[in-house]
Amino acid sequence: MKSIYYLSLVISLSLITTISGAQSLEGIQDRVSEQTTALDLVADQTSSHDVVADLVSAQDIVTNESAIFEPAYNGFDFFASEEPLEMTLSFDIRGLVKSKQKPEYFDAMLTVKESATDSISQKIKVKARGYFRCSFCAFPPIMLKFKNKSDESIQVAGRTLKLVTHCNQTPKFEEYVLKEYLAYKLFNLVADYSFRTRLVRIHYVDNYKSNNSYTAYGILIENETMLAQRNNAVIVNSDMFTPKDMNSTEMNRVALFNYMIGNTDWSVQMQHNIKILMSYNMPTGKGIPVVYDFDYSGLVNTYYSVPFEELPIKSVTERYYQGVCTGADQMKPLIEEFAGLKDRMLGTIQDFPYLSKNDKKQAESYISSFYSLYKNKNYMISQLNSTCRTF
Repeated sequence: MKSIYYLSLVISLSLITTISGAQSLEGIQDRVSEQTTALDLVADQTSSHDVVADLVSAQDIVTNESAIFEPAYNGFDFFASEEPLEMTLSFDIRGLVKSKQKPEYFDAMLTVKESATDSISQKIKVKARGYFRCSFCAFPPIMLKFKNKSDESIQVAGRTLKLVTHCNQTPKFEEYVLKEYLAYKLFNLVADYSFRTRLVRIHYVDNYKSNNSYTAYGILIENETMLAQRNNAVIVNSDMFTPKDMNSTEMNRVALFNYMIGNTDWSVQMQHNIKILMSYNMPTGKGIPVVYDFDYSGLVNTYYSVPFEELPIKSVTERYYQGVCTGADQMKPLIEEFAGLKDRMLGTIQDFPYLSKNDKKQAESYISSFYSLYKNKNYMISQLNSTCRTF
């Protein structure tokens, strides 16, 4: 049990010492709040937790161990429905946009429409977030921060939610948001270990300039605490991982999904657009990769997306497999699994009412082109193995 105690201390210290000095104290508090101490939970640790803790400690990994013990929700559940959620977000829009290079939190009022007659309003904080999109977009992605006071209707485990925004106010960028949402829904079909999302229709209200208000689609994404809690796992962060350190089935599944949607913008080694879980249900020391952020995929096909220079492809719509080289005996069952999901995949796109007919046709055509390779499984495997990696 002492190992759990010392592990929790190392986790807290690691969080503080690894954060850049340029970040604000409030930013440090945000990170630490998501890694709330596990000291009071030591007595409840099972033998499987001890195994995972030993594995984590041996590899000098920073974890979010306490996530699974924090209540996921208290009151309103943002991800309880597949229907788009109507929200109003009132804040200093101009101030947030101007702070993109040095993001800071702004006071905001969030109003969530529960039904045709009921809504919840609550004070929160918002700030610009992200890397490329934060600098590129006229309107950046947003982090929503909840206070989690006991008398508030909305409380969120981990205190924050990511909001993918429209980036720019044009129909084309709205299309990008909707297609990226579809990518998340397709991955939900493929993998149990995946982020939950919710399509939202947001009414942005500028507190200081009413004519700067407008309405746009966005995507709410659950945070790491929620993901870990649902899967009885911890999020691990280490630059020591390679795809060979992952559960082979889950790693192949992520790689094949990314190949299907034409996504090469991910890396286990750099933990770029990948979160790694370590499950208490299977304490084998193998990680479980969870992919996110699909705006650079061929399925979404944003005009600003380009492949990495190191890759021998000229467009993101060209598929390029980046998985581990694997024998046909392991890949064939997974390919069969994807084949069994074809109707549900295409049906998810066809039944999505918010894209235009032309945009849905393009998305269907792109996914169908992946399945055309399935007609000859051996050919598909040879295609995958021609660019696979040995690590």
